[in-house]
Amino acid sequence: MVRFLHSSDWQLGMTRHFLGAEAQGRFSDARIEAIETLGRTARERDAAFVVVAGDVFETNLVPGDVVRRALDAMGDAGVPFYLLPGNHDALAPGSVYESERFTRRKPANVHVLGPEPVEAAPGVWLAGVPWRSKQAPGEAEFFAAVQALGGMAGERVLAAHGQVELAPDAAVTLPRAWLERAVREFGIGYAALGDRHSLTDAGVDRRAWYSGTPEPTDYDELEPGKALLVALEGGRCEVTPVAVGRWRFVERTWEVHDGAELRAAAEELGRLPERRRTVLRLRVRGTGGPELRAAIEAAVDELAESFAAVEPWERYADFVVRAEGEGWEALGLAGFARAAAKELDRLASDDGPDAAAASDALTLLFRLARGGAPA
Repeated sequence: MVRFLHSSDWQLGMTRHFLGAEAQGRFSDARIEAIETLGRTARERDAAFVVVAGDVFETNLVPGDVVRRALDAMGDAGVPFYLLPGNHDALAPGSVYESERFTRRKPANVHVLGPEPVEAAPGVWLAGVPWRSKQAPGEAEFFAAVQALGGMAGERVLAAHGQVELAPDAAVTLPRAWLERAVREFGIGYAALGDRHSLTDAGVDRRAWYSGTPEPTDYDELEPGKALLVALEGGRCEVTPVAVGRWRFVERTWEVHDGAELRAAAEELGRLPERRRTVLRLRVRGTGGPELRAAIEAAVDELAESFAAVEPWERYADFVVRAEGEGWEALGLAGFARAAAKELDRLASDDGPDAAAASDALTLLFRLARGGAPA
């Protein structure tokens, strides 16, 4: 039996616009730490090597310090790493894999995968289908690697990067029919896939999988933060997910109509674990006066101090500000200002196309009438 780890889509050097400088630094560190975790897991699970199925780097222009830290982490891991160039880091002119910052520091246990089979472990042959431009590899390139592997005696592992037809409107760059033929006609024991950030069975006799990204990058990823431990023996293939990542992207919705509901909702989020490694997208629904809206904004700002980032979902568009509450009455509006407030209140409660704008205008009118900055 041979065991190995399948990972993909590290995208080292990735930045996220919603992260501040300090949180971005921790986000980048976590992606390097994931390499260390993969190495440790490989040693603990007796995995012979690690194959990374594309998009190791976010871009071919990734800074030198990112390359250095990644190579150091792989070198320290003490197991072979096989890296497949993907669409983000294609093996094209100017490729990071051919740059001095990569070749000069590359340790002996790090290899760049091409279509020529390499013996990754005794009796285990590995080949890849690298991207050589922004254009996906074609059928001829795919089967050049597959046929070369098919001529080897032993276990055969293919690494490929692209989108299988998993959704009706998805852009397909790696047809499932190719994978099915690779498995059934050429004896490929396992296809390590990359490009999809979610852990996914590609539907080829459970022999073709996406490992997903080792650290999550967005809210819509399913079971990210994993790698796959693959075991091959005598025609059998077993695939076991193992945890790697620590970051989370979380979505929550608040229903807020008064201060008590707001406090309860904020306290619940304050009890979430690993908040410094959690990016929160928050939708706020409800109705209330401008004072409650201001309290919501203050609560979100306070939460942002303990989370990696808090993204208000459409900036409170689902919270309807009404001309109500003691603070509003204390303003004693009269004449034109009172008439404007009534009309805005009517529009805000009407659920029409102008409702969100009217709600924001009521908040602004309240602040101006109270003598505060329009914020």
